[in-house]
Amino acid sequence: MTHSLFHTLQQTGEGPLLVLSHALGMNQQAWAPLLAELQGRHRVLMFDHLGHGQSSVLPGPYDMGLLVDQAATLLRSRAREPVVWVGLSMGGMVGQGLAIHHPELLRGLVVANSTAFYPEAGRTSWDARIASVEQGGMNSIADAVMARYFHDGFRAAQPAAVQAARDTLMATDIAGYLASCHAVRNVDWRAGLTGIACPTLVIAGALDAGTPLAMSQAIADAIPGAQMAVIKQASHISATEQPVEFARLLEAFLSERIVAGQNAAEDAGSSSPDYERGLLQRRRILGDAWVEKSLAQRTNFNAEFQDLITRHAWNDIWGRPALGDRTRRFMVLSLMLGLKAWEEFALHVRAAVDAADESRLSPDDIKEVILMAAIYCGVPAANHAFAIAGGILNEKGLVVPLGFKADNGTAQKNVPPKLDFVHLRPVLETQT
Repeated sequence: MTHSLFHTLQQTGEGPLLVLSHALGMNQQAWAPLLAELQGRHRVLMFDHLGHGQSSVLPGPYDMGLLVDQAATLLRSRAREPVVWVGLSMGGMVGQGLAIHHPELLRGLVVANSTAFYPEAGRTSWDARIASVEQGGMNSIADAVMARYFHDGFRAAQPAAVQAARDTLMATDIAGYLASCHAVRNVDWRAGLTGIACPTLVIAGALDAGTPLAMSQAIADAIPGAQMAVIKQASHISATEQPVEFARLLEAFLSERIVAGQNAAEDAGSSSPDYERGLLQRRRILGDAWVEKSLAQRTNFNAEFQDLITRHAWNDIWGRPALGDRTRRFMVLSLMLGLKAWEEFALHVRAAVDAADESRLSPDDIKEVILMAAIYCGVPAANHAFAIAGGILNEKGLVVPLGFKADNGTAQKNVPPKLDFVHLRPVLETQT
């Protein structure tokens, strides 16, 4: 089950879209010092994690897979292109999970002040924190968390910043915080790190007691080609303590590893951002299974056509924000029905009812499309469309047989339409 995450999308700026993912007990406002340093040079998507800020709270405990899936859904619905994920602490854990399980969503990964795994001693410490909050509320840990998040010198020099972070922690929903503690406690991405292929920067704080330098080094050592940087006068929330240095490291990474790497790939004839964005959009609308099947059928004869539709149909047209995916689904179903393009009609019916985001269409939505088409495209075409869509919906258990009365008064059951699944043509012997 997915739930919307409260988010802010800043479209001004250039280059790849940055996604900023905050630490446990914080929210998207924690990135304010870094944003001030970036000065609007980059497009940015920020959000509150599940159980934090203005996002919803679900019953816990959470696991890291849930937080990753929530983030993936947000990226598919709002980013519409591969992003550079900048995650701090818990946000870095979610970023690792995305790079492992949803690599198509990322152009790059920044993991700051984080870990891929806690040893037994670390998990015992998390158990103590969870018990303390359960017994005494957030106030029982607030001072200790601030001491862990910010080093002594910063707390003395910047009391207002520390107080703002403490206020955010105290305002965090207790149930959401506890549920997220379980996800952080049990994180374990070690087996998947070696498979991360996107450019990666690991940032550590030299004074970080929460995720010591060795934890960051273990991530950097495991991810092929990862860079490692240490900020000397930083503890756990390094982007707040040292925003100037954090911004410098981030922008150097973007310039040297992301933008320059993309230019080199394009010069070598590899896929462009337009293609990558289109492929992401295509996967989101039609589903990974269908797209993988389609890509597997590429040959030297049809590869240029695959490239064309991915760049232009899926990036240039489907990627336009004006109408939204749900409206476009209605439009495509209507157009395919009117054109009697039955294979495409069936493909988009299936994709529409399988969608996991807000673009999903219900059986009633699809029925309304076909009823409207009966007026403007003709009854025979609508009849054909009802047979195709009804077969798909029946297969998924989304239609309810109503039955009918035979001439002799005996109740009969509806017989679902038979489909020729090879050609996606309905066999209409039961249709009028």
